[in-house]
Formats: sequence, C-alpha cells, structure tokens
Amino acid sequence: MKRECFLCQSPTEIIFSTPWALPGLTPREIGFSLCPQCGSVCQSPTVSFDEMMTFYSSMAVYTNPGRQEKPSDAKVRDVEEQIRFITRGIGTLPDSALQIGSSDGYTLSRFRAAGVTRVLGVEPGTASVEIARRLYQVDCLHSSAEDFSSDEQFGLIILTHVLEHLYQPQDTLRKCRQLQQNINEGFIYVEVPLMAKPASLCPGFFSFEHINYYTRENLVRSLTDAGYSVVSLIEHYNSNLSPIIGVLASTRSQQHLDDFIPSVNRNRAILTDYRAKEVAYWQGCLDKVLPVLHQSKRIFLWGAGIHTSQLVANTHLLNQCHVSGLTDTSSLKWGLRQGDWICQDPASIDWQQGDSVLISSYASEKEIYDSLYWLRDLGVTTLRLHNIDDTRAH
Repeated sequence: MKRECFLCQSPTEIIFSTPWALPGLTPREIGFSLCPQCGSVCQSPTVSFDEMMTFYSSMAVYTNPGRQEKPSDAKVRDVEEQIRFITRGIGTLPDSALQIGSSDGYTLSRFRAAGVTRVLGVEPGTASVEIARRLYQVDCLHSSAEDFSSDEQFGLIILTHVLEHLYQPQDTLRKCRQLQQNINEGFIYVEVPLMAKPASLCPGFFSFEHINYYTRENLVRSLTDAGYSVVSLIEHYNSNLSPIIGVLASTRSQQHLDDFIPSVNRNRAILTDYRAKEVAYWQGCLDKVLPVLHQSKRIFLWGAGIHTSQLVANTHLLNQCHVSGLTDTSSLKWGLRQGDWICQDPASIDWQQGDSVLISSYASEKEIYDSLYWLRDLGVTTLRLHNIDDTRAH
C-alpha cells in the first residue's frame, strides 16, 4: 500500500524499499518515502491499517526477560523527566490526564503519584492493558488512537512515542484538541523519535512499526495545524538509542516559533545516507558471527519480530546459512509465521549440543543474552549480533 504524506496529504516519492519477512503477516515490500512538498518522511509502501492492527494485537509485548514486567531504568528516568518538564512548562500538573498509547500503565501511574487525580489510558495491546490494570491499577480503554472515544475533557493529553505509529496522526491530534475544547486551557505533551543526522540514528531507526518520521519543524507544524501552540520543547541525542524530541503545547495561542519551512533536500539526503549506513552495519555484524554459524549443527533465530525482519532484509543471511527455526519467549508469538519459519516455544525444541542461537534484537540484546544461560548450560552457543552493552531505550 502506498501512502500520501501524513502532514500535507501530497503524493510521496519512494527513496528506497526492500522485501520484509513480517511476523504474522505475509512477506511484503516495505519502503520509505519523501514528500516533495513539505519534506516529511513516511513509511511507504507499507501494510494496511487492519494488518498493522493485527500485528499490534498479536505481537505487541512491552516486557523483557529478566525484568519481570518492571520498567527499564531508562523508562523510569524518562518518565520522571517528562513530569518535571511538563510541570515546569505549565507551573503545575493539571487534575486530569489522558495517555494515548498508554503501554503497560507505568507512565500514568507516575503522573498519578505526582498529583494528577484522574488518569485514563488508551491502548490497543491486549497484554499491555492487562498489565496496566494488574500492576498499577490504571484504567485503560482497550482501543486504538483511531477508534477510541470519550465524553471527558482532559487538562493534559500525553502521546509518548505514538504519532510515529499512526496512519493519520493529524486526525488524532485534532481529536485531542476536541477533548480539550470546553476547558479554559488544555495542554498536550508529544514525544517522538527525532529524525536527525544519519550519524545520530541507531540501527533500525527506519523500522516497520514507525510509519511517520518527525523533525523539529514538521512536528511543530503538526501541532500548529491541529490547533495547538508550542510552549516548550526539548531534544536529546545521546540519552536514548535514537534521538528524541518532546514538545509541550497549549490550546492558547503562543508566538514563540518561526513559520514552517520545508526541508526537502536535507531529508532526502538523510534517507539516502542512512540507507547505505544501515545495510553496511547489519551485514558487518553478521560477518563477525558467520564463522561460528557455519560450524553449527543447527541455527535458530531468537526473537520473532521486527529486528529479525531487518536482519533478513539487510543481509545475505539466508544465502549464507540454513536457518532451522525461529523461537521467542512470548507465548503471543508461538505458532505465528515469519518468512519461512513458524515461531516455536523454546521449551518445545529438542536442543542439542552444537546448536547455535542468534539474537536479532538490538534494544533488548543483553537482557535476552543474560536470560539464556540455560541454553549455554546445554551446550548451545548463544550469539549476540550487535554485541553492545547499552541500557538506553527508544
């Protein structure tokens, strides 16, 4: 499916695309395109909205091995900073907060502890809604940003790492503005990955789940077009796996920033340069472990998901090795097809000495590796593809 620009609805130009073996979906051509009018970058071609919702409902998991459903240190840090940043920008936290894309409920639990008396989440992931209620007693609407409705008005609306996932993000921002139309002043806090210089972007920055890409300029325009005015903004380049930008905006008119200027040539260069860097990176990581893989009795990939898709799309793995299977600890993924494999419960595999497991994950690689000590005890080699000790989060 080819998409128009998410910001100005103009036709887009494909800069690069590759076949992806998608978890739970049939293999597809996935690409990244540029809007020649406003310079915004989006995923196109991509899957349909219904297929993406199938992916989220069946594959979205927000816990990692070794953490027992607890938030990462990076998430704890980030949420505390968000609370301080919003409080400083407004002066005090509003009485009510709605979070769209509320994940496991941790963020709203911290805002409630900071003084927000009414919190409500909106979350499409079945597992995440259950965790929010069980661990944090946070009430969530089991729905998507596109489909949810509420008769309440909220003083603060939070969208952290949500807009990049939405097919029509402007519709969601306009819905947010309507949920604040009957109050004296409402605020919205939006945080998204920041499309910066290629050297600042982590492997997998242009990913399947992220279908819109934001610079400071087009994020500000997105909020302005929806009826908000920027109060404060913050950017981080080294604290997270990828750069991020956070913007606090108000329903009251502000006059702080200049008018939007398209950055078509700059963003085209970012896409082109990043693509060359990305392919070289993934194949380079694979080349380092190929000697071990070639001596293995059987090879299994650990992690049914997007990083496995990227591994296959960005390397010659399938031409260089025979992969026997795919496995994952998440029961949500067992039985789902990804490429030529059906994801298996690791306990169902007859592990043998001489087998090798290749971990495809980037963000959770060390956690997964540490949790697989039981495989190493059986004589199975566990390989870290990226081989980084990085506790930062997206």
